[in-house]
Amino acid sequence: MGYKPYMGEQYVEIAGKWIMKVEKTMIQIKIPEDLKVNCATQLLFDRAMTWWETVQLRRATEALTWIDFKFKFENQFYSRYHRKVKEQEFLALKQGEMSVLENERRFHDLSLFAPHYVLTKKHMIKKLKDGFRQELR
Repeated sequence: MGYKPYMGEQYVEIAGKWIMKVEKTMIQIKIPEDLKVNCATQLLFDRAMTWWETVQLRRATEALTWIDFKFKFENQFYSRYHRKVKEQEFLALKQGEMSVLENERRFHDLSLFAPHYVLTKKHMIKKLKDGFRQELR
């Protein structure tokens, strides 16, 4: 897939972005559902590969679906608590001293953890504008 490997970093944003970008890429290039886990695990290294090998040993003969893999990955590398913290950070995001570009980047990074607040482009634009300094709204 020509994608960046995941080493098992315990930072919620790194793990969250990685799994979401891998999934998006697999959808775009139309990877069949039954090959997604195999494709994603080819990009795991170091601590992440050790985790995956442990998961495989525990499941011995039972195949893991993509949804199951994502669930296990998320629980291992970023907890529900950390996802909730990032969602709250997204909801509270204000431009403050950041440039417009820095604010937009932060907005998009955090929106990965709160997709239900930006379901449409209209919702996304409104939320982004609401976070701008008053003189830019």
